[in-house]
Amino acid sequence: MQRENTQVILARRPEGSVRAEDFEIRRGPVDAPEEGEVLVETMFVSLDPAMRGWMRDVPSYVPPVGIGEVMRAGAVGRVLASRHPDFAEGDHVTGLLGVQRYARVSTRGLHAIDPELAPLSAYLGVLGAPGLTAYFGLLDVGALKAGETVLVSGAAGAVGSVVGQLAKLHGARAVGIAGGPEKCRHLVEELGFDAAIDYKREDVAARIKATCPERVDVYFDN
Repeated sequence: MQRENTQVILARRPEGSVRAEDFEIRRGPVDAPEEGEVLVETMFVSLDPAMRGWMRDVPSYVPPVGIGEVMRAGAVGRVLASRHPDFAEGDHVTGLLGVQRYARVSTRGLHAIDPELAPLSAYLGVLGAPGLTAYFGLLDVGALKAGETVLVSGAAGAVGSVVGQLAKLHGARAVGIAGGPEKCRHLVEELGFDAAIDYKREDVAARIKATCPERVDVYFDN
C-alpha cells in the first residue's frame, strides 16, 4: 500500500509574528529512497527559536528555507527503508528531517540513537543540540569549576535549564534569569537553581549583586 506524506510547506516569508497563513499543508505519495538515502517515519519534531530565523531571507550560518520547501526542523524518527550501509530498517535516528510525516533524506547529519538509553524525545532536548550547547558552552568554553557561580540568562529555556543543572552537578552555584514568577519558581523549586531573577519585575542589577555577592565567574548568555 502506497504511503501518503503530509508536509508543512513554507508558503511565504513571515512579517512580524509567524502566522498559520505563512504555511500550507501538502499531501502526496512517498518515494522510495535512492542510493545513499534513507526513508524515515517522523516520530517527534522539535519546535525551536532557530526556525524563525530560517524563515528569513538573510545571510546566515545555513541557507534560508525556500518558499515552497518543507519547513526545516530537527526531528526523531524510525528508518523504514535504507539504501545506506550505516543505517538499517528499524533504526532510530535524529537529524533535520523537517516538519513532515515521512522524510526521504541523505544520511549527512543523520545520527543513530538508542531508544534503550533514554526516551526518544530526549534526543531533541537534553541529549540533542540544546544539551550539547549547554554542556560544551559551560564546561569547555566557560570552564566552570566547583565552588564558582554561573549566571544564566534565558534560564527557563531548553539550553539555560540544562546549564543550571550541569552547574549544580559540578558543585557550582547557579543563578538564573527568567521572565515571570512561575518560571523563576520552576528554576529554584524543580531544577535546583540557587536563586532566580525575574527580569520583568525586579531590578536585575540589584538582584545580581544580592544573589552573587562575591562575583559571577561565568555568564552564560542565551
